[in-house]
Amino acid sequence: MLSLMIFIPIITSILLFIIPLSLRITKIISLLASTIVALLSLKVYSDFQAISSLQFVEQYAWIKSYGISYHIGLDGVSLGLVMMVALLMPLIGIGLINRDKKGFWLNLLLAQGGIMGAALSLDLMLFYLFWETMLLPIFFMIGLYGYGRNSFISMKFTLYTIFGSLIMLLGILFLAIAYKNQFGEYSFALNDMSQVVLSEKESLFTFLAFMLAFAIKVPLFPFHTWLSDTYRSASTGAVVVMSALMAKLGVYAMWRFLFTLFETTSNELSLYFIILGLFGLIYFGILAMHQSHLKRLFAFSSASHLSLIVVGIFIYDVYGLLGSSYFIVAHALSSAGLFLMVGMLYERTKTHSLEALGGIAKQAPQFGFLFAFFALSTVGIPGTAGFVSEVLIILGAFNYNIYVGFISATSILVAILFVFTMLQKTIYSKVQSATENFYDLSKSELIALIPIAILIVIMGVFPNYFLKQIEPTALDSISKTATIQGAK
Repeated sequence: MLSLMIFIPIITSILLFIIPLSLRITKIISLLASTIVALLSLKVYSDFQAISSLQFVEQYAWIKSYGISYHIGLDGVSLGLVMMVALLMPLIGIGLINRDKKGFWLNLLLAQGGIMGAALSLDLMLFYLFWETMLLPIFFMIGLYGYGRNSFISMKFTLYTIFGSLIMLLGILFLAIAYKNQFGEYSFALNDMSQVVLSEKESLFTFLAFMLAFAIKVPLFPFHTWLSDTYRSASTGAVVVMSALMAKLGVYAMWRFLFTLFETTSNELSLYFIILGLFGLIYFGILAMHQSHLKRLFAFSSASHLSLIVVGIFIYDVYGLLGSSYFIVAHALSSAGLFLMVGMLYERTKTHSLEALGGIAKQAPQFGFLFAFFALSTVGIPGTAGFVSEVLIILGAFNYNIYVGFISATSILVAILFVFTMLQKTIYSKVQSATENFYDLSKSELIALIPIAILIVIMGVFPNYFLKQIEPTALDSISKTATIQGAK
């Protein structure tokens, strides 16, 4: 079933590229493929057992002589990421239904398959292939359908991320060779590579090789220099995929690979990444406060919240890990809805400038309400999934250190401040020339946005139903860390 969820979008994309079909038929088939994956994900969720071990595991020999296999599976933490990708993609497609380029729909499907494959991979070479696969459609979506200097920005973003990926590949190959030297055969299986014994220096440099690729993708300070220009120039579809899906995969990969392959090194370096996360939380929040361009504002806001997720992961506390895992899904939903609406706003006004907007609540009350809801849900207002996530991370931060907890809690006020300021300018101030003819949401836009909003509320009101799936994996991960710390 997991293989179907990976390859239905990829194969559909390839077939649509080969077979000359009309744009309308291409849209229908693309939405159908994404919907089938969403339905399969619901079946996986219903059959998933709340235990710490991997489930739905599939493993087949691929390149036997080098120990490379097709090996996939999921546990409580990856379940949330997989469900989020599967459920969001058809809604993103519906929200962007008026996109009139066939290539846009092909790339959207290819990105979905790549992200899904990377989230489920348990073989490092397989993970690397899917990690690179999801980059290609974003390169084309920015270069072909973006704005301004989109060709230059597309190349800059791609070279930046490929550099990090190639460094990670060197780390993967180093681990494979080390495994061969110690066990007499090659293997790229995650569990096998976790048994490799490395010296302190070898572990540090290999850890940093992986961390560089993940830090660029998130992005984590100071690897964020691609962020502002890329979000500004990218089309709505590319921004939604990057913010809601790809960035969350970067954070998830830190937990999945760094904690599995480099348990001791991750624990020893945790304080540095907590400090880096706290700095990014405040730094990106301040940058967001000074933006007059909506997409740049939300780009820095997203980076700030992702920095909080990094803090939650590296404090090595069960509340922190639960909150971070939950926040991956919660923030993905909020940012997907928000960036979809930013795209809809641009279609109506042809501007992203805060100064040119105003009076939207009066002109289009449905639009104004949902835009305010998604904006506030990103900062975790009570009753939303983001609130539950932030409370859990802050509880874990206070368990780790009172100062870390205090900074984590108070820095969220920065996000609330700039979000309220933004809403006052765009929604509640007087009508501007750009918003004089602003019209309300269409049926297709409502169909895309309302399910996302409902899911955010359900996850905020009934969190235990979802957290119980994550808790066994989180507890198992924390118990391993406690063992390492005890040994030290």
